[in-house]
Amino acid sequence: MKGVSIFKWIRNVSIARKLYFTVGIMATLIAIELGVLVFSINTLSSVRAYVNGEGLWSKAQKDAMYHLLQYSRRHDEADYLKFHEFMRVPRGDHKTLVELDKPNPNMDTARQGFIEGRNHPDDVDGMISLFRRFHANEYINQAIVAWSRADPLIYQFYDIAEQLHREINSPNPSQDTINRIVERIDPLNAEITIYEDEFSSALGAGSRWLENLVLKLLFIVALSVEVTGLTLAILVSRGIQKGLGEILQSAKAVAKGDFTRKAKAFSKDEIGILANNFNSMADELERSIRGLVQAQQKFRALLASAPDAIVIVNESGDIQLANNQVENVFGYRQEELINKNVEVLLGTRQLTVSHEGDTLAGTSIELTGRRKNGEEFPVEITLSSFETEEGNLLTAAMRDISEKKRLENQIREANIDLEKKVMQRTAELESKNKELEQFAYVASHDLQEPLRTTSSFVELIRKQYYGKLDATANKYIDYIIQASDRMKTLIKDLLDYSRIGREKNTEQVDCNLMLEEVLVDLNKVIRENKARITAGDLPVVTGYPTELKLLFQNLISNSIKFQKPGIAPVIEISSKKENGHWHFAFSDNGIGIDKQYQQRIFVIFQRLHNRSVYEGSGIGLAHCKKIVELHGGRIWVESNAGEGSTFHFTLANEA
Repeated sequence: MKGVSIFKWIRNVSIARKLYFTVGIMATLIAIELGVLVFSINTLSSVRAYVNGEGLWSKAQKDAMYHLLQYSRRHDEADYLKFHEFMRVPRGDHKTLVELDKPNPNMDTARQGFIEGRNHPDDVDGMISLFRRFHANEYINQAIVAWSRADPLIYQFYDIAEQLHREINSPNPSQDTINRIVERIDPLNAEITIYEDEFSSALGAGSRWLENLVLKLLFIVALSVEVTGLTLAILVSRGIQKGLGEILQSAKAVAKGDFTRKAKAFSKDEIGILANNFNSMADELERSIRGLVQAQQKFRALLASAPDAIVIVNESGDIQLANNQVENVFGYRQEELINKNVEVLLGTRQLTVSHEGDTLAGTSIELTGRRKNGEEFPVEITLSSFETEEGNLLTAAMRDISEKKRLENQIREANIDLEKKVMQRTAELESKNKELEQFAYVASHDLQEPLRTTSSFVELIRKQYYGKLDATANKYIDYIIQASDRMKTLIKDLLDYSRIGREKNTEQVDCNLMLEEVLVDLNKVIRENKARITAGDLPVVTGYPTELKLLFQNLISNSIKFQKPGIAPVIEISSKKENGHWHFAFSDNGIGIDKQYQQRIFVIFQRLHNRSVYEGSGIGLAHCKKIVELHGGRIWVESNAGEGSTFHFTLANEA
């Protein structure tokens, strides 16, 4: 009955207590196993120290005999002193042996003896513990007996040395007497060697016995850990399997879009609570999906109202989405183009999506389009790439520039009307750019409304259920919130990007004064990062003050942000005249940029690092590129990974 009660308790107790109980049992067993292991290692280490000590003892004894024999031959007092120096090792071990044989030994004296015997101080405590703990063990006892028998023999060498010393230092030393004294050494050496062999043999046998004992203990403890862990795991898993299986079936149904399948709650424990919360989360998810669908529909409506023909293609170049203007420009219905390659519209494969999307994003290129009836005409394409769960996608806004080309031909043919026609075309382009700016504003404004709705619902879910579900559900909620925040940032950055260059009037801009203003604006960031910024004499240029200030600010901020860990940023700014342009250089000592990414960093929304490492939306350098091009220049970077970067850009020299 008692066993049944224990199983019932384990089955009915909360999952948290089951886990605490299981972890507690396993931790106790593992602690026992670790204790046995530590004890075994320390004991074996002590045996090893005794073996090493025996070697030191034997070597010192042999060296002492060697110098004693040398003393008998050469009568050099230095050999006699060497004899006493080497005999300090056996004498120190003797001190320890005598002390440890006492009922209440003085441990400091025992330690000092072993240290005088040239044993390592870190081994001394273990050697003493082994002597006292295993004194009664058959093998250790044999070793101690051999040591005890050899120890008194050592002091006979002192008697031999003293007799030899007196004879050599007598007024008339006799060589025969010296030889008789020396003849006593070899028998003593032979007898001591026997005890040394017995000591080593006993320690070896004891080591093997101890090793077998340790292996048996470790096996028993390890087996106990495995059996106990397996038993507890089976008990716990069977108790929660039924509830989790029900939740899993409901999750599969939700994954297929069936929100009518609800998870049954069989109990009121954590599994039952999880089932009820899962059902609530599924209801909220259904409402969120409906909101996303509505947002997608609104996006498609905005796309359809765009003035240009727009298609979205995947990495293979297959068209995934097309707006109404595609039919007006190319003659294809939208459904005819879905999953068709973009070369259908471009005549030949003039556009490599995976390459062009990275290198030409944000710029306009001119290609030859082909209508459904086979007619070819010039088109202007603006590219932008973005990442999705399905991979990289490329948006291509295509505009029929047949009229533009016709006007260009007329201009070449009629130089007299050149100025008039250029002004006319410029006006047309400005009008269309205004339309695009208006479209970007309307798109960003209308996209924010469903995004705010979705964010509100997700925040409600987070407040009510965050921390009450499993870790996966919490992670999903965090993903949705992070994605909504990133979408808000991207929409704002995109709107700011489209507004660059709206300032119509250029001015004389003193770059020295402008740099001072930027450094004041960034003063807090500079002080927090202990950045050091130096600049040479900078020129006065003709340009847009706001955009140029943003250019300097973005480049300095980037150098501070991408600094090496633990190294304060150092930024140097210089300029020089070059081929009708002012050439600026911003050098830093940051983390650098691998050569394969040095074109990609100027593409809008392109990032080289995870947001958890370096914040930002990836639009700063795209702003810089657009500003430089607005001033008739170009921008590039020279860098190697880990070696800092130098950003170069040119501005037209009109000052």
